[in-house]
Amino acid sequence: MKRFLPLMLLSLLLAACHPAQTAMDDLQKFTDRIEQKSDRWSDADWDDAAMHYSEICQTLDRYDYTDEQIREIGRLKGRCLAQFAKHSFDESTKGLHDSFIELGGAIEGLLDGLGK
Repeated sequence: MKRFLPLMLLSLLLAACHPAQTAMDDLQKFTDRIEQKSDRWSDADWDDAAMHYSEICQTLDRYDYTDEQIREIGRLKGRCLAQFAKHSFDESTKGLHDSFIELGGAIEGLLDGLGK
């Protein structure tokens, strides 16, 4: 029994650390996915991604990490946030473009209406 006690303690320690590493692995996989596939995502996909990212962050917050791990988590979060920002910018630009086109039409309609 005394021989197995250290092994049991080691097993418990490894099991206790596993969820924290799993959360980091989830963030890494999510980061890879958003960088590689997000250019083909619909608005619904982006909504799902935002929800999933939030869940990952909540899971990460449950555990303690080393300074090195915290830095890596920050780096991965930054890469994710860059993709979200890029998507938001692209959507804003498209919306702005559409607004200018619509404004041009409105001015033409106004001039047509005043000229008749």
